[in-house]
Amino acid sequence: MSRRCLFSGTADFASQVIFLTISMLAFVRNHGTNVLPLILGLFFKISGTSSRVVMMLSNAGVCVSSRTVERLKVRITEDAIQLAINLMTSGQVFFTIFDNINVFLRKSQQRISNTNDMINATNCAVVGIPDVEPFTEADLAEQLALRGQRAKAKATDILPTPEDDKIVGKTFVALIAEMIVAFAPGNSRWKNRKDIAEAVAGMMPEDRPLCPDKSDARPFGLFDVNEGSKKGVVKVLAVIQERSTISEKIWSSIWRIFVGDWLTSNNLRAARRDRTDDINAMERLEYAQELSAPFHFALQATHMIMRTHYGHAVEDPASLAAHKGLLNRKWDVNKPNYAAAKSLIRHSLIARILHCVMDVD
Repeated sequence: MSRRCLFSGTADFASQVIFLTISMLAFVRNHGTNVLPLILGLFFKISGTSSRVVMMLSNAGVCVSSRTVERLKVRITEDAIQLAINLMTSGQVFFTIFDNINVFLRKSQQRISNTNDMINATNCAVVGIPDVEPFTEADLAEQLALRGQRAKAKATDILPTPEDDKIVGKTFVALIAEMIVAFAPGNSRWKNRKDIAEAVAGMMPEDRPLCPDKSDARPFGLFDVNEGSKKGVVKVLAVIQERSTISEKIWSSIWRIFVGDWLTSNNLRAARRDRTDDINAMERLEYAQELSAPFHFALQATHMIMRTHYGHAVEDPASLAAHKGLLNRKWDVNKPNYAAAKSLIRHSLIARILHCVMDVD
């Protein structure tokens, strides 16, 4: 090994050491010059560095103290909440997404005054919706007039059009072809495989493609409320309105979109049904329009497929139950994990498609 290769990074390393040394000396002399120590202290705390190690590094001037890091986290949280409030009061259309978070605090040695505890909080964020006209009171009145009309709906109201049938058929063929090209045995030895993959990708139809746009999502902080019940959802909506600095009259006069999981939507509908005869629109929750998050659409679809096509491993060797046993998957079928269930469904589908191709050949 040459001397140049051995010491090729010495100059860069020396400059980093000099930079850190200058930062330490400046921080020890004046704690106001803490740009680098503040960043280092924040990342030390995030990485799980113990308090004693952080204290030692702080005394040496490498980073700030744990107390300063906690003040920084509080300041960042307050600024993030203020940015969310600015979005909510700007007049732009937005939706609020929230979900509960449960943290179990386990004590190594329980005492009467120091027992295991559970923190039930609700995490919240606000996401702006660009290029949409702001909602008005007339929109809310029109929406309220439509409530209860689903009882008059007919099957013909949701039938796909012939154009929809064509798009679905082309999409089905394109997805099957994509799986065959991607997972067929020996595909690495195909000639012009890249051209085949590009041709298959071009088979996928496009129906009003949406241009990608950066989401304007802003954290709205935590709430010391458990939203896992009807009362909890009502309380969460109340504290969201209070933190937004918007008055109850203005808040309840137009649509407010709330996004969550199935439990959140179900509890919100049940709470609104129980408050039909309450004193005003705010208490009747007339303004709340519940929607499912995109992830939860996929989660519910996964659960539906598992319940519908699970089958019996002995009676049906092609069922999901048989594939689950072959792959030695141990998770609970009644409440499947999304990633595990999706992996099993996709694996089973690919296996069935390749088996059909082999039979045709």
